[in-house]
Amino acid sequence: MKACFKIVRNSEERLQAYAIRAIVYLGEQHCPWDEEFDGNDDAATQVLGCVNGEPFATARIRWFAEFAKLERLAIRQPFRGAGHGHELLAYLLAVCAEKGFAKAYLHAQARLEPFYARHGFERRGATFAFSDHLYVEMAATIARDSGAITLADGPMVLNRPEGEWGRPGILERSAQRMGMKGAPLTPAYR
Repeated sequence: MKACFKIVRNSEERLQAYAIRAIVYLGEQHCPWDEEFDGNDDAATQVLGCVNGEPFATARIRWFAEFAKLERLAIRQPFRGAGHGHELLAYLLAVCAEKGFAKAYLHAQARLEPFYARHGFERRGATFAFSDHLYVEMAATIARDSGAITLADGPMVLNRPEGEWGRPGILERSAQRMGMKGAPLTPAYR
């Protein structure tokens, strides 16, 4: 089963991501609603994974000054054990690297510490309890993408949707409408 991952773009995809979290965290792990849906979703980049169009995985990324925080990684039970967790984590780290982040941070359930360690995450601090599970803080240094987004990319790229910096966006369409075909796209732009 080939998985694909994408950044959530609309309300249907957002509902699918939330449903996966509800199945995994509320249903399987019995986390309280207000601890799982903690008020940080609207400020986060939501990610959705699908296999043959079927939503099966999700995660979110919150952005801080010096690091990206990976949160709420969840995979529906029938899709576990096929390597999709590794694929999801690789996708999240690639998004972080493309945005120029060199550090990733997460709270891992203590039982999953070896999984994250295989991806370069190291434990920080003491074990703590949350939603009736033990967690550890973990952080990793990630290689910044050589094509990471910077101010030098200019308005055409910086106004594109999250994760779609390599595809023409609304500013290009607007410039074309004004008869400026290609004018703003200099070699400094993607």
